[in-house]
Amino acid sequence: MKKYEGLRVLYVGSHPLFTEGASAVHMLKMCQAMANLGIEVECVLPGRVKKERLFSYYGIKTPFRVTSIALSGGLARRPLHGFLSALYACGKKENFDLVLTRDLIFAWFATKVFGVPTIYDAHHPPVNWVAERVISSFSRSKNLLGMSFNSRGLHDIYFCLGMMGQNPIVAPNGFEREAFEGEHDISSLRERLGLPLERKIVCYCGNTYRGRGLEILARAATQMPEVKFLIVGGRERDNALWREMARQEGATNFRMKGFVAQREVPSYLLASDILVMPYSSGVTIRDGTEAGKFTSPLKLFEYMAAGKPIVATGVPSVLEILRPGENSVVISPDNEREFIRALGLVLADSELCARISESARSDAAEYTWEKRVEKIIEGVGVAVE
Repeated sequence: MKKYEGLRVLYVGSHPLFTEGASAVHMLKMCQAMANLGIEVECVLPGRVKKERLFSYYGIKTPFRVTSIALSGGLARRPLHGFLSALYACGKKENFDLVLTRDLIFAWFATKVFGVPTIYDAHHPPVNWVAERVISSFSRSKNLLGMSFNSRGLHDIYFCLGMMGQNPIVAPNGFEREAFEGEHDISSLRERLGLPLERKIVCYCGNTYRGRGLEILARAATQMPEVKFLIVGGRERDNALWREMARQEGATNFRMKGFVAQREVPSYLLASDILVMPYSSGVTIRDGTEAGKFTSPLKLFEYMAAGKPIVATGVPSVLEILRPGENSVVISPDNEREFIRALGLVLADSELCARISESARSDAAEYTWEKRVEKIIEGVGVAVE
């Protein structure tokens, strides 16, 4: 019998699908992890969604039920989805034990109007005073079973705002364990991905807007012409900026691969020699909000699971996970010279590479999506009959 067999969870998602963003990856991997643990899962999504395409695109192997709420586009799309999903949940109360959501509009209607037992999964601070009022209101509802936070820093932000609710839980993001299991032949991976077989590869994977430190990598490429610098991910309008910078720097060994489907990300990480995260002290999320205190990047956990040496900058939320000198090499943010020096050190020291790589892989076992689900379910004290 699986750990949570008999538990029924409705997951309400609202983020756009089939885009470069990580939010849809997060919600679908959470649903898959719940299904892996024996939970009966129904995922409610906006728009007309074909389950076969959805599961193929995001590499979902353990199926779960998907319900679509058809909506037109426009500014009212997200609040309308929140309301309609709450109405749907109200009518289905007998079919589930709780709802898990990142949608604050849904959370307000579900807890304040329809009396639906809900866990709100917070991933960033309130974006404006309206969001702050909405969250503050439902955080006091008896129907809010708990609030989960993807980092200790985010937990502390909500604590200072007085919006903790009952049962606050810190649950960092995670990775899909199966994607990194087994033996992986690096030469075969590189041939399939069109990567050089003989050169060392330094890889960054993730969003590429300003604050991610890609200018450091472009300049590092000019100083290490024997190394291939590979950037995987990002929106084309952001990537164009770094391609032009690399061209001006004369960094012919700097390659912007661009966005790849989530199911391909592990292959690029496993095919690389060093994985980097050179965030600046002013690192932001997509809307421009400074995120160094609370971000929980999916790539961090995938880097660790890949068992490759990690070189990163020590923004506060990253230091919640990484242990400098033990499972990674960590440099202070905004220090280009030291970051490039650290890359050279790691490339030259095979013993250091092996030690921090193995430690990171071992630590990653605590950050699977299944572990995150367990923290949230146990944190709110849900009993499984």
